[in-house]
Amino acid sequence: MIKLNVVIKYYLYSFLLIDAVSGFIRIYSGITNPIFNIGFWVRGPILFMLLFYYLIKLKNKKLFIDELLSLAIFAYFIFNLILNYSINPSLRMITENITYIFRQQFLIFLLVYMRNRFTINEKMLKKIVTINFSILTLNLAIGYFFGFGLESYRFSGTSKGMFQGGNPVSILNLIFFTYFLMDGAIRRRIIPIILTFFNGFVIASKSIFGFIIPIFFVLKRRYLSLNKIIIYNIMAFIVLFSFDYASTKAVELYEERFGLNIRKSIAAAEKVGGLYANEALNNVASVNFRRYASMNIQMEESFNNFNSAIFGISLAGQNIFWEKRGEFIFRHASMDFFDFYFKYGMVGLFLFCSILFKNYRLYISQIFNRDGLVFILFFLYAFFGGHVIDSVTSGSLFFFFLGKISNREIAHQV
Repeated sequence: MIKLNVVIKYYLYSFLLIDAVSGFIRIYSGITNPIFNIGFWVRGPILFMLLFYYLIKLKNKKLFIDELLSLAIFAYFIFNLILNYSINPSLRMITENITYIFRQQFLIFLLVYMRNRFTINEKMLKKIVTINFSILTLNLAIGYFFGFGLESYRFSGTSKGMFQGGNPVSILNLIFFTYFLMDGAIRRRIIPIILTFFNGFVIASKSIFGFIIPIFFVLKRRYLSLNKIIIYNIMAFIVLFSFDYASTKAVELYEERFGLNIRKSIAAAEKVGGLYANEALNNVASVNFRRYASMNIQMEESFNNFNSAIFGISLAGQNIFWEKRGEFIFRHASMDFFDFYFKYGMVGLFLFCSILFKNYRLYISQIFNRDGLVFILFFLYAFFGGHVIDSVTSGSLFFFFLGKISNREIAHQV
């Protein structure tokens, strides 16, 4: 008999390898049909095993609250598909939505299973992080030095290896950096920490700014005594005076690689005169101009339509919405909670947040610890950056960390 715990454990060890192989097949064979995606054939059976498992538990009335909600949201996903197909009947409503639903439901089932039925310890966590970090770094290094795979955000001289999404790769690197920085003595983790900086340089995304947050937490927790602050300032002055030339070159390197993303957004915002009447809001929005512009347009459309506000327009509906406006590349707000609302409306967003934040008090209590900070970074990136919640590449690790935090609490059964 197949044991779910064993299956999920080995999936967690290999989820980035699965996506790297899938990316290789997609890029170098040109096969884009999800049916021929290795990830579909790995995650699909696990999804149906979990579904069957929970239906048996439902029959025996041995479900936890969030597991019951996970079945409810799956039923809602199917209802949403049927509803939007009846409004806009097309094959796309079936083909695009059903693969997205399976992917999203897989992550939801994975979260509630790890939260309630899966034993998680530090040894397992270390192994999961080490294996997947090695796969990520190897992909990025090969891509950068040998031109293998894909460029990040279509920027020349960058790489995201064999992975399809730039944002999932960026946030994974930020999480790995946080894990290594806050997991014991830094001197023992210096090599992987240096490699995360290398990865950040190769990807060249704005997520590099996120490194400041875990660094601040580490300094606050370990090093901010008065004597040490004085020593750090003296050392900082020595470094500034001694390495002025190197610093200038570092700034030039930053502007060449990481500044390109920001300059493009600001230029687009200036071209149309901004989004808001308030200048301060315009300055903030200009950094992610395309996202805020997309969100504003679709939010206005959603509020003017009862069905869209309550039930959403589905993944395919959101794609069609933007294609009708001539936008084929940037078709979403790319801020996960907003996009989830546009796809599944208030009903879907409520169900999803009820599952995700069931243990919110526990998350808050762990905020200054390693795992709690990982959750905060995940939430911030999902809220402002996008493509985290619905990406199996990044979502598998994030939901694992959420499951690990919640694993400390015994849930109440219904």
